Amino acid sequence: MIYVYDGSFEGLLTVIFDSYKVLESVEKITVKNMQIDFISEKINTRTDLEKANRVKKSIIKNFSYSFYNNICMVFSSSSDKKEMAIAKTLKKLYTKGFYYIESADTNVVDFRNILKRVSGEIHSYKGLIRFSECDNILFARFGPENDILFYLYLHFKNRLGNCKFIIADTNRKKAVLYDGNKGEFFDFIDDKNLKIEDKYVDLWLRFYDSIAIDERKNEKLRIQNMPKKYWKNLPEMNRLK
Repeated sequence: MIYVYDGSFEGLLTVIFDSYKVLESVEKITVKNMQIDFISEKINTRTDLEKANRVKKSIIKNFSYSFYNNICMVFSSSSDKKEMAIAKTLKKLYTKGFYYIESADTNVVDFRNILKRVSGEIHSYKGLIRFSECDNILFARFGPENDILFYLYLHFKNRLGNCKFIIADTNRKKAVLYDGNKGEFFDFIDDKNLKIEDKYVDLWLRFYDSIAIDERKNEKLRIQNMPKKYWKNLPEMNRLK
């Protein structure tokens, strides 16, 4: 049995609501237009905000708001296991108790591993986002593996106060604009020829060079601590021409 939904978080919660009694026999939960095994029974699920809200309230009431946030974070993953991990982990926690989150159950382990990878990437990018300034607006682009733009927006909204900024996820072609009061997400078309050079980037590069100790350079260790996939948008690693 395969459940098909529209790819939204509310859509997944609707699937969980509709399939709860038969979740054990569900083989897959997938997004429309993805390749599907035509031999299995297919159930198309229409997103129902009332059902989704009931599931959300139940999760918060029975577990915690923090755990609900963990589910949201797992959903932001690029893993094709996330839907089943969320749905089946939830069912098992309801039937066995929250302690089961530490079990060796395959779906629960997948849930924990996905959460660890997403939270780790969020933590990494909090320190690796580099802003440039243009017309009094800070601008940064990054290309994360997971859909974590919302979490980076919340972090820098709190950290930068009333500063206006734009953060663009070039992998998903979307961005967020914070005007000092509220944020707005929008589609983003990246211009590969766009280079924003300003005195702040210049100052950062000078500071970076001034504190560097040539005798202690260790490229192997640097790659180990900060993999090359993070280097693309770091001025100190890719000097602006």
